[in-house]
Amino acid sequence: MEDRVADLRSRWTPEATAAAVALLESRPTSFDLPTMEHGGVTYLDLRGLRVEQTQIDKAFLRNVNLRWAVFRDVGFKNARFVGCNLSQATLAECYLRHAKFEKCDLVNAHFDSCDFSQASITESRIDFAGFKNCEIRLENIAFNADATPQAMVRVCRSLKLNAMSMGNFADAGELTYLEKTFERRALYAHKDWGAWLGSLAQDLVWGYGEKPWRLALAMLANILIFGSVMYAVDALPGKTFWEHVYFSGITYLTVGYGDLAPVSPISRFLSVLNAGTGIATFGMLIAAVTKKVMYR
Repeated sequence: MEDRVADLRSRWTPEATAAAVALLESRPTSFDLPTMEHGGVTYLDLRGLRVEQTQIDKAFLRNVNLRWAVFRDVGFKNARFVGCNLSQATLAECYLRHAKFEKCDLVNAHFDSCDFSQASITESRIDFAGFKNCEIRLENIAFNADATPQAMVRVCRSLKLNAMSMGNFADAGELTYLEKTFERRALYAHKDWGAWLGSLAQDLVWGYGEKPWRLALAMLANILIFGSVMYAVDALPGKTFWEHVYFSGITYLTVGYGDLAPVSPISRFLSVLNAGTGIATFGMLIAAVTKKVMYR
């Protein structure tokens, strides 16, 4: 593979590189650049091209094979890539503001310190793509509808790590939720029912820590459920249903005023279980809310 890449890059003499850049800039060139056929489509074959320190703003690239290409400190403002192959390409310190990638292959592409302000990636494969020190917003990415859950897990994880490194914790939180959601779908596809049910429960209870309001609702439901069960077993003889719910809430939140107390062994066991559940879920709620507040 290395020999092949080296051979491809050796094609790019200064004259050939200048012709390729001219073509990318929509300037006329008499140089005969290579083409290739793939899947019934004719591609401009620019594999292994290396371009540094130039401006290719407003370029319109359709069906260009840029695999293993290297772009360093290149301006692609308002550029549009349609049906291009950038797999294993490297773009470092490139200016991609308002650039658009449509139906492109970005598998294993490496983006390092690129400006993605208001850029967009739609209907493109970005499996295993790396984004390092790149300000790329989740809202500017439209995932492929036919992507496999396993591929989406890798994509979301890569984007999440980049978002965290850039201090964009809002997107990092959303990507964490998406990553876990696609992990659950992968478990379902593999019929790993135990792990799937556990993941589904985490989603329903608190959205994998990213949706604390769900946990607040779950806590309220637990208080009502424990109150109802204790009322059914007459945990507080002579007390009304709502007094049992009040006792459940006080116990669940570990306040323990002591104005009401269970009598029978079963009611005391339920009270201990109630308090234990409250401690666990209340701790989870504090952790989730604290994370959201700190990352604002």
